Amino acid sequence: MESQMISMFQILNDPLVDLMLSLSAENRKNREELLNKLKNIDVLQLFELCVEHELDGIVASHIMEDDLIELPEIWLEAYNKQKECQTFLKQKAIEVCGKMHENGIKMVILKNGGIMLDLIEDPAACPMEDVDSLVRKDDFYKAHEILLSQGFNFKFRSEFEFEHLEEAFKDGATEYYLTMPNSEKIWFELAWRAVAGRWIRPDLEPDTDLFIENSHTAKGTFAGVLSPEDNLLQVCIHTAKHSYVRAPGLRLHLDVDRIVSHCEIDWDLFLEKVKQSHTKSAIYLSLWIPTCLFDTQIPQYVLEALRPKKRKLMVLCKGLSNTGLLHPKQKKFSKLAFLRFQTAIYDSYKDVIKVIYPSSKWMKERYGYKSSFLTLKYILVRTLDLVGIRKKKASK
Repeated sequence: MESQMISMFQILNDPLVDLMLSLSAENRKNREELLNKLKNIDVLQLFELCVEHELDGIVASHIMEDDLIELPEIWLEAYNKQKECQTFLKQKAIEVCGKMHENGIKMVILKNGGIMLDLIEDPAACPMEDVDSLVRKDDFYKAHEILLSQGFNFKFRSEFEFEHLEEAFKDGATEYYLTMPNSEKIWFELAWRAVAGRWIRPDLEPDTDLFIENSHTAKGTFAGVLSPEDNLLQVCIHTAKHSYVRAPGLRLHLDVDRIVSHCEIDWDLFLEKVKQSHTKSAIYLSLWIPTCLFDTQIPQYVLEALRPKKRKLMVLCKGLSNTGLLHPKQKKFSKLAFLRFQTAIYDSYKDVIKVIYPSSKWMKERYGYKSSFLTLKYILVRTLDLVGIRKKKASK
């Protein structure tokens, strides 16, 4: 079934695409083969393809690291611009974590940011548009004030969300922006929920305090980074949150490749964490796709332990087959197709019910109502939220 999905993606049949993927991966095993391929293609055409998929900085960094060819000037200029921006982001994350440390707050940098701080030497090889951070729930409001004091502006990127701190606290995260010297905005997310979103039941979300307790500090900084197993779990669920094929597309799957390539994973511990969170189906795809794209070395027994049953896998593969992995900005799902795909990604129907209706207490705290007679109304509201139909309106 998976092989059918690969052919439907049509991602491995184009030699230029195959070269781009090979040069994007962390483990580039055959230097001579890559060198020969580079000498027999139009490098500017490769550059344009990499730009389309936001991989140009990564590929440029790897070409220079492996000393393969001399890059054309236009590519070097793009690389240097990205390196300048990513270096600014990196230093700002380190600076913010230092300020939090001064105030007794342990802050963990998540996803690309944590990977860049801890695993990747060249900032341009780990591009991102924002920095995501995690603090303990009890530290959230204090961390918010510290960010404001450091010149960050409390603002959500989505036009459908408004800057209401209490509402953001209920959701578990706030967003901020800071203007760089070149007048571009960088974004910073502050969260107290370690893993959140439609792919996981609220009652099974990993414990933030435990995530932070098990984290380590990136060398030479006060920036926390999740343990390898927690980091991999978090980025896998994040990949599922993007439905595997939404922007940034191919680049999304490099997070798994980087962690697996640079960290010693306790796979039995990781599997236990996946099973505890009831995200086996979602994590399976998050691990399996990078093995196809980047030859990421996931142990076969791990994939077998997570593989969904044949009927479920058929629905998932069919759901992804026509979504265009190579074109992250094109339309992906109809509302109906997305609902079917989202339902199939859960490990059981009980998990679907628990996502829609976690508990009476949870619903009343989240949506701010008291009468149980309103529960049916807010079950509908939550369902619309989960499938992305309901839009939040600006406060008056």
